[in-house]
Amino acid sequence: MKVKACRECRTITTKPVCPKCKAALSDDFSGLAIVMDAEGSEIAKVMKITEKGRYALRVR
Repeated sequence: MKVKACRECRTITTKPVCPKCKAALSDDFSGLAIVMDAEGSEIAKVMKITEKGRYALRVR
């Protein structure tokens, strides 16, 4: 099971297509941010994340 990141919303997933925005995925990403509370998280605000989940910091 290979982990990939969405090129658009940076969601990390094992699915063949992004479950949030249906965009293409990339296996070339770095960094990991786990957001538990998107409304109260400063990292989520900077990354413009509105939902909890696992996100890549950089996707190529």
